[in-house]
Amino acid sequence: MKKVHIRSAIPIYIAAAVWLLLGLIAPKFLMKLSGLLITAAISVAGYVVGTKLFPGRDEEVPISSGDAAVDREIAVARERLENLRKANEAIPDPEISRNLDRMVASGQQIFKELNRDPRKIALVRRFMNYYLPTSEKLMEQYQVLMNANTKGENITSAMGTIEKSLGVAANAFEKCADNLYKDDEMDIDAEIKVMQTMLTGDNLIKTEMNSIIETSEAAARAARAVEDNTPATKEGIKLTLGGH
Repeated sequence: MKKVHIRSAIPIYIAAAVWLLLGLIAPKFLMKLSGLLITAAISVAGYVVGTKLFPGRDEEVPISSGDAAVDREIAVARERLENLRKANEAIPDPEISRNLDRMVASGQQIFKELNRDPRKIALVRRFMNYYLPTSEKLMEQYQVLMNANTKGENITSAMGTIEKSLGVAANAFEKCADNLYKDDEMDIDAEIKVMQTMLTGDNLIKTEMNSIIETSEAAARAARAVEDNTPATKEGIKLTLGGH
């Protein structure tokens, strides 16, 4: 989806109404040049004020991938994600809500990236065709069980199983969202390596090998300095004899 600003038509009607009213009330006024100029000024002022009072509205419209089947698939998936969001509002359990929040956030991120590049839908086929519809079905079943008048052992067990599965589903959603950026990461790494190569060739940065060599040379110079500052010693024992 992308946001499109739809301007209100009311400012245009206001500007046109100025000409219509003056034409009806004072037609001779419009026959003069000064009258035309004044009317035009009032009309423009009415239009400007109208745009402030009636700025229009922003609407989200689907972005077409150029493939009608893909567009329908994305539209259905959006409805499924919206159903998960509604289920989140209907179920009071905080742990379920936390996992559903993760799932909805990941789904929104996926659709946002698909808006930018619909061709990436191939990377989230499992999300679109399995994880999302299965999660939607589980939440529908959970709400049926939750609203049952009496909750026996079977209902309680089924609800517990669904609750445990949501953490796994949330992880799957987040992994699918992350997979959309795999190619981007490779492109970024390649661009950085090319830039480093160019910078090194222009002597603007030092290579890792140069840094190792310089570090080794610095260590050798430090070792020689230590040796030069150490007093020389002779082997053996020197005896000093004294007597009267």
